[in-house]
Amino acid sequence: MTRAQCQPALSIHERVLDCGATLLVEPNHSLRSAALSWWVPSGTGQDPVGDGNDGLAVMCAELLERGAGDLDSRAFNDRLDCLGVICEVSVHPSLTRISASVRGENLQPTIESLADLVLRPIMPESALEPVRSLCLQAIDGLLDDPGSRADQALHRRAIPAPFNRSAYGSRSVIESLDIDSIRAAWSERCRPIGSIIAIAGDVDPERVADQLNELLAEWSGAPPELPERQAPIGGDEHLQQSSSQVHLELGLDGPLVCDPDELPFLAGIRALGTGASSRLFENVREKHGLCYDVHASYSPNREFGLCTIGAGTTPDRVAKTLDCIMEELERFGRDGLEPSEFERVQRGFKTRILMQGESTSVRAFALARDQHQRGAPRSLADLAEGIDTLTHETVDAVVRRRMGDGWAHAPVRIAVGPVAPF
Repeated sequence: MTRAQCQPALSIHERVLDCGATLLVEPNHSLRSAALSWWVPSGTGQDPVGDGNDGLAVMCAELLERGAGDLDSRAFNDRLDCLGVICEVSVHPSLTRISASVRGENLQPTIESLADLVLRPIMPESALEPVRSLCLQAIDGLLDDPGSRADQALHRRAIPAPFNRSAYGSRSVIESLDIDSIRAAWSERCRPIGSIIAIAGDVDPERVADQLNELLAEWSGAPPELPERQAPIGGDEHLQQSSSQVHLELGLDGPLVCDPDELPFLAGIRALGTGASSRLFENVREKHGLCYDVHASYSPNREFGLCTIGAGTTPDRVAKTLDCIMEELERFGRDGLEPSEFERVQRGFKTRILMQGESTSVRAFALARDQHQRGAPRSLADLAEGIDTLTHETVDAVVRRRMGDGWAHAPVRIAVGPVAPF
């Protein structure tokens, strides 16, 4: 896929706003919609140090949409509905993300509302108990979702602190928080330095920059530093749960973001465990019938690179499932990648790039993520060019070197269910 094939050829407008926040705009006037991804440096990693101290960032995020500016919760959400805005707030290790999609003609009033949401949230005390109840229900709901429970446990053990904190928070913290501490935390953390505002779709870059400079003129400062990074906990963990299923999660090391091996490693992981043609699916699920689901994924980050392998099976087959997965990992690292596997993965990469160009929300998210993780955004043409440089020989060499001897000998292992295979 060449740059000429990535039409339309879109440019990314980058600037630092007067307040210090980074603005990224990728206009595409062939689309009728626009999407915004606003990343604020207030995440779970800034919660007090110590296991079980999560919850402050989660409560901040949940209270954000309960009114802003001079509008109470009902009036604020009615305004977003009248504008046709699809809005979501989510909390992550180093940031809170506000995502919004809207028709391009309604982007400017939407930005006005979101600026109120970020800078002037009401966080009414009357909403504290309902929000607290919702957060506690989400924690309780993990018992009905063993896959997510296994994923949470894996992240806690395989990812270095403070990036391993729970996006659900801990029960004790959520039960004890008062409204003053929540408001103070948001005020302290919600700063323009480190914030990223990415917009894609039907948008005028100059007009939106002028609007944001005016709306954010009084916003200033930098957030508190994240706590010092700690080594991952590692090891095995069995979470006992009465069930007819067992969910397995394995965590292994992968390259960091911007490592030269990042893209070839991702290609290898997709051949290993993405889709019905992957090695794990064919040899663990289809050939041996050991599990109803098996997959692999890779999440590169500037602080860590985590490869996750997950499987869902029954208690009587869990030990054999784990053995079969480990055998396949050893075989994959030893024998490398087949040319046909490389061709399938490369076609999949190109399809995903084409699909990204059709979604303003995906592009806004990708721009902000690249800025946060890589220090600069990448265009669709940049992504296509990177994929075009991949060769079977390059990916095969990275698979053999990165996934060969020693890679899978000591993974982090999580099991949720009545029995554990370790």
